[in-house]
Amino acid sequence: MVSVCMATYNGGKFIREQLESILSQLSSDAEIVIADDGSADDTLAVVKSIGDARLRLLPAEKHLGVIYNFERALQASKGEIIFLADQDDIWLSGKVSRVLNALEDADFVTHDAFMLRPSDNQECSWTRSGKLSEIRPYKKGLIANWWKNCYSGNCMAFRRNVLERALPFPRNLPMHDQWLGLVAEKFFRVSYVAEPLVEYRQHSGNATHIGRSPAGFRQKIKWRLDLARAIFLSV
Repeated sequence: MVSVCMATYNGGKFIREQLESILSQLSSDAEIVIADDGSADDTLAVVKSIGDARLRLLPAEKHLGVIYNFERALQASKGEIIFLADQDDIWLSGKVSRVLNALEDADFVTHDAFMLRPSDNQECSWTRSGKLSEIRPYKKGLIANWWKNCYSGNCMAFRRNVLERALPFPRNLPMHDQWLGLVAEKFFRVSYVAEPLVEYRQHSGNATHIGRSPAGFRQKIKWRLDLARAIFLSV
């Protein structure tokens, strides 16, 4: 069984297109677990209007932020294979089958993505502007990814044994995808698919902005120390 885990927050503008791109690739016994973090727009209404039994919506209990809202979706998932999905991307045709094939010889798979940027100031039309690998090249290794993360959550899938090792998330993570990638690097077989399988939409509402971080130097050092304690000592 496949579970797709998504964390939503005011994603009504793009979520229908994303969910349709995912549902078209899933079997009838798959699920999309959507953990909402208190959306004030029409996100919940859009999800409910799709009317697909494979959608499992978890309404907000309290505002958790993107990292621990993703954790909530992962904790609720039932599948042996888990994909992560952002609320505003587009899955390209063949993504699920390509990743499942790669997981036959791995526990954790990540892949490339096309960067999708607005072609005008109103975000009414979108164009591809290169690949994620050109901005954040894939690299193997625990130390390398502890120091500078190459993993992007919307480009990863993994077996349940990886999830069981990664949960519960430690406190004070810089981002959930880095933690999952580090757990996979330390304990499991990791595979990279050098093929864009997602259109990764970049806009002002992104939780993560590729290529730059608003965090200061001291915050970055603290994150690395917290990660070091979690991955090298606690797991």
